[in-house]
Amino acid sequence: MLLKRFVPVRAENGSALVAVLGVFAMGLILTTLIVSSVVQGLGFSTYSRASVQSQAAADAGITAARTSLYYAAECNARSGVYVSASSPNYRATVERNNGAGWVAGCPTALTSQVRITSTGTAAAPAVSGVSAGDSSTVEAVFQYIVPGVNPSGVGMYFHDGAIIESNSTLDLSEGGNTGLIVKDGTLNCNKNNGVINGSIMIRGDLTFSKNCTVTGSAVVTGHATLGSGQINGNLTAGSVSPNPPGSKVGGTYTQSATAPAVPEWVNITYKPEDWVTAAGDPYEVRTSGCTLSTQNLGGNTTPGYPLILNALGCTGGINAGSATVSLTSDVVIFADVFDFKNSLTFKSSSSASHRLWLITPDDGPADDNSPTCDKPRQGDFSPQNSFTIAPTISALLYTPCAIDTMNNFTWNGQLYAGDYSEVKNNPSFTFVPVGAAGVDFDQATVTPQVTKPQPGALVSMRNLSNG
Repeated sequence: MLLKRFVPVRAENGSALVAVLGVFAMGLILTTLIVSSVVQGLGFSTYSRASVQSQAAADAGITAARTSLYYAAECNARSGVYVSASSPNYRATVERNNGAGWVAGCPTALTSQVRITSTGTAAAPAVSGVSAGDSSTVEAVFQYIVPGVNPSGVGMYFHDGAIIESNSTLDLSEGGNTGLIVKDGTLNCNKNNGVINGSIMIRGDLTFSKNCTVTGSAVVTGHATLGSGQINGNLTAGSVSPNPPGSKVGGTYTQSATAPAVPEWVNITYKPEDWVTAAGDPYEVRTSGCTLSTQNLGGNTTPGYPLILNALGCTGGINAGSATVSLTSDVVIFADVFDFKNSLTFKSSSSASHRLWLITPDDGPADDNSPTCDKPRQGDFSPQNSFTIAPTISALLYTPCAIDTMNNFTWNGQLYAGDYSEVKNNPSFTFVPVGAAGVDFDQATVTPQVTKPQPGALVSMRNLSNG
């Protein structure tokens, strides 16, 4: 009998299990990747939604605070802090700049700019730890406009040019970069010892015939003849003599006929409605009186209230001489001719400071950017000997005609003249910013009437980091 030998078969269960475990592991990895992708996508999706919501909320805070600034009492009641009661969720704060930097709080009559900082919060925050878009912060800076006269312009503006001579002392240092402008003409500094304390810009020629000093810099589009003169700062000119100027220029000489933009001439007409107080109340208007004598001059309806004296109907203009006019308030005088004789002084009736405007209207085309002196109806501003604006008065003279000063002319404020003018024989001038109602001399624009304090044009707007 034949017997078959038994050979045992090797079991393969272990290898199958390894394969199953490998497939299971791959499944776990794929599942993890899919879940992670879904979570990341959800995080990004909710981040985008939260960013849009928080940005919109921050913008809403800017709008709410800016709108409230049209009503001073509302801002003061909130102490300049605005918090939304419901969605959109924001917190906005107001700061003011009165010229000495930013201070928290609502604007005042001295404020030139306001800054609103608003933080908005998303109604539905992002998930998955993505929180960067849950809040947004926006900063916006606006001009702040108050009723009344806002200072603008340079110290001396001569559209057609001028001559300065004989111991002239002109302090234009308050003018910053430029204190004196000649729009289209020449500036002649003749005779002896003229001193211009500040910088000048001449769209034309500059001539120093005698000893004349500019303590700042000069920009001249034409030819600069330095003669016996001196420019302590830099000189930029189309050409110069002597060439090179050597020690006659204390700084750097640059040959260039290109000058920065110069404000155009802007017309001031008789519009009493433009003249309002800081509270938005109109000036008192009076038409009687063609002669100024030693007297108090100011508003009568309410003591200390500003006055417009309309002398446009005076035959031969308004006249005065050998008198001291004491202002009890701010005063505006409109006249076609100012017939001022010897020894006339304008001062304050008390220790309080006041402003004075002497205006010959420019009734020419409003958009011609050029002065129109309607002679013989209108005349030059030609005060005779010893005309004085006392230190307690800041005055602006505006005329489309010429300025022709005599001996001992003393002025604190600004001078704007259309025709070629003469400032001579011991004049003393100190630049004090005054401006005029209804115009912006810096921008050469007619400005709208403002009846109450309010935010003006947007200066800047940006998002701030919340980190």
